[in-house]
Amino acid sequence: MKKFKFRYDSVLKMRMDQEDRIKNELAKLISKRQEYVDALEALIVSANTYDQHIQNVLLKGDSKNERLQFMHGKKYYRDQKNRLNANINKLDIEIKKTQARLVEAMKERKIMDKLKEKAFQEFVDAVNEADAKLIEEVVNYSNNKKIGE
Repeated sequence: MKKFKFRYDSVLKMRMDQEDRIKNELAKLISKRQEYVDALEALIVSANTYDQHIQNVLLKGDSKNERLQFMHGKKYYRDQKNRLNANINKLDIEIKKTQARLVEAMKERKIMDKLKEKAFQEFVDAVNEADAKLIEEVVNYSNNKKIGE
């Protein structure tokens, strides 16, 4: 019996591979974004701890030198938060672009899947038709042989 072979199998495989590459790229971007979010959360906790330290020092009394040091420390935390937020926003944009590319790749693959299903159905129909013809010929031959023709 003849085996089904999809004509555009290599194109389908290529589109599936491209879809997988885009999925992996998206996963990397999401992972990197999560790293930034985790770093931001840790930075916020550290900044709150630093604020508590400043409050404790101010309650005990402070000097001009310590206030300058506190100002630099606060500026450091503010700059780090801004940097991490900018990186997260940039990654969010990249993630959206990659998601759009993934949707397009999935559409292209699904088109090829539909073509493959249609071709397979045509193959099955052709095989069934050939089987029906063969059965009809066998039946006709058997009937003709009994009649004596």
